[in-house]
Amino acid sequence: MMTSPTRPATIAARSLSRAGVRFVAAIGLFAIAAAAFAGPPDLVWSGGGHTGFNATAVTPDGQTLVTGSAYDETIKLWRTSDATLIRTINATYGGVVALAVSPDGQFVASGAYPVFGADEETVKLFRISDGTLVREFHGTLTDAFAVAFSPDGTQLAAAKQYEIEIFRVSDGALLRTLTGHTFNVLSVAWSPNGQLVISGSGDKTARIWRVSDGQTLRTLTGHTSFVSAVAFAPTGKAVATGSFDSTVKLWTVATGALQRTLTGHAELIGSVAFSRTGQLASGSWDGTVKLWNPASGALLRTLSDPSITNVDDVAWTRDGRTLYAGGLDSHAHKWRIQDGALLLGFGHHTAPVTAVVYSPDGTTFASAAKDLSAKIWQASNGTELQALTGPLDVLNGIAYSPDGLVLAAACGSPPPDTRDPRVFLWDTTTGDVLRTLAGHEGGSTVVQIEPDGQTVVSAGRDGTIKFWDLETGGLLDTISGPADPMRAHITPDGQSIAIADSAGRIEFRRLSDGALVKTITSPQSNGLADFALSNDGRLLATAENGYGNNIKLFNVATGGLVRTLAGHADGFAQSVAFSIDGSILASGSSYSREIILWGVATGQELNRYDQETGWGLDPTSSIAFSPLGTTFGYARNDATVGVANLP
Repeated sequence: MMTSPTRPATIAARSLSRAGVRFVAAIGLFAIAAAAFAGPPDLVWSGGGHTGFNATAVTPDGQTLVTGSAYDETIKLWRTSDATLIRTINATYGGVVALAVSPDGQFVASGAYPVFGADEETVKLFRISDGTLVREFHGTLTDAFAVAFSPDGTQLAAAKQYEIEIFRVSDGALLRTLTGHTFNVLSVAWSPNGQLVISGSGDKTARIWRVSDGQTLRTLTGHTSFVSAVAFAPTGKAVATGSFDSTVKLWTVATGALQRTLTGHAELIGSVAFSRTGQLASGSWDGTVKLWNPASGALLRTLSDPSITNVDDVAWTRDGRTLYAGGLDSHAHKWRIQDGALLLGFGHHTAPVTAVVYSPDGTTFASAAKDLSAKIWQASNGTELQALTGPLDVLNGIAYSPDGLVLAAACGSPPPDTRDPRVFLWDTTTGDVLRTLAGHEGGSTVVQIEPDGQTVVSAGRDGTIKFWDLETGGLLDTISGPADPMRAHITPDGQSIAIADSAGRIEFRRLSDGALVKTITSPQSNGLADFALSNDGRLLATAENGYGNNIKLFNVATGGLVRTLAGHADGFAQSVAFSIDGSILASGSSYSREIILWGVATGQELNRYDQETGWGLDPTSSIAFSPLGTTFGYARNDATVGVANLP
């Protein structure tokens, strides 16, 4: 162990500055009575994005963009005027691979992968206004790679393995099954008059079907790979097909004759779509959208941006003036057709959010994610203020300095995949990297900034806790710590650091010399997901793996178990946090899809919150209370963050 001569002075400063924190908590200016609330909390705002998405659609009025993801299993609704996230719909355990908005703009249909053992269909209908599941369409329980509404909205076509199933929307009845393809159907579209359907398949063909009797009228051959995209021209006399062979082909419906082949894309075609004015757009995995004149085959414009890695889906507005595109880079984009200007990007984080924290004055809210970035948000309305970049690896934890001017992040994937083990320090006003700290072999997992505002504390997978000078980046001291630190909190008296490992042990180590002061271990624990210290330092709460009774409160002084809370009966507890005055404990779970607010004094449930809280593989991963005690913020594994009012 290395010991620095400056350490005793910093310990004294640490204790002094903590007194101010205890004073704020003690006077209780913003204390909340731990009694049953009158109603559930209200969502203030949510932001973030997808962890990659596959489907894009826009409502007929052009006011809402709908995106779907096979990766985070959600559908998200965005306001097209300013890219604000309106709502997340927990769609399907199989992941969303296809979307269609009804002609009246009231519903969105989704296609998904089936999940073995899950009691759900792969084609569903949701109401856009509130995200409610309206019905599931009972057909072949297999992949639904494409869905499309008939022009009058009464029928829904779904590509299901080698077939196309036609459903009645009003009651979900299966009306007809179109058979003939010899490989998976990847795309489907209706003719403008609603009498025909075109499908594209992995058998390298497209077929035009008469819906009334299910007969194949035309088989279109010529592509040399999967036909991944199909669309009818607004006249109904021509169709476009896109393929993994990187070409777009135009065909005559009446005869099935090939009109022309459009070339220029460098990768597979993800989507083709006609505007109502007759322009054709093609989106490709080469990261571009190309606009074509179908009559002549002329390339009119290429839409691109350095940030776009691929385009999987495109959607026009009804007036043909705007085009939306999305892809596996986890962002959607809005272009103005007149001049090709990129107007908006939709989405913020693009990977699971690992940690959230409020600034000391409560005006901003920061989040860290596995997309190699941190974000600073306006706490009151969710405006993104800063995008903090620089790390070459995932971010595991973040912390504000006491004055709110510096944000620190711990970085690094577990060995042998560690790409960047450094600790990053950013200027929160400019977003610039102030400096980086050498970090830990195998990466750092937790970071804190001491109340003196001068010392950064990090813990890493190398089994050490390091102390750094914030101004110079110099290493001040190194003490022993757990080999797999997961969470850490400085005790309110500034004398110790509590560090938890995934096995359920929480070690308290004296900051002055690293000596082990005590260990708190949860009885019958199946593993620890999170822990929190109350601001008076008297209580410790744990969130544990297991079903039910997975929230525990401990007396810090004695290490004894105070009580076990009923917790989340239907899913592991993933996160826990104390309110500023210590009267409320919040816990988040995964499969139970909720945050529960508990009275600390009684252990009784006060309220449940389930807006934008995730589900299944996308649990609430971190919770933080505002210093003002009026709101709480949280993070999700589907790249979403949210802030809610306390009732």
